[in-house]
Amino acid sequence: MSVGLYKYDGDFYDRNSELVLSENIASERFYNKYWEKAINELNVKYIQDGAEINFAMKDTVLKELEMLLEWAMKNVEGKDLQYMKDRIENLQKVIPTAFDDENTILYIF
Repeated sequence: MSVGLYKYDGDFYDRNSELVLSENIASERFYNKYWEKAINELNVKYIQDGAEINFAMKDTVLKELEMLLEWAMKNVEGKDLQYMKDRIENLQKVIPTAFDDENTILYIF
């Protein structure tokens, strides 16, 4: 299993909605080991498993990603650091362009 960022072309809860964006965040093992620890220590509210992110949250989400990147630089080493850094930087690029309009919702699960 893994945790990712997803966007659908309609309401996620509508069976007819199709997946239009899928970005990997981390394997479940990696997420549990590093992301959950960082999320708890930093009191991150939106970049976490189970989140629904709307357009109004975008700036806060980008700030949270910056905090997570700083945390990773201080607390993770080697290949794991590079993996987490790459994923965060990818999300920093993808999220601002993922919103088609103010009604777009991004999901993390």
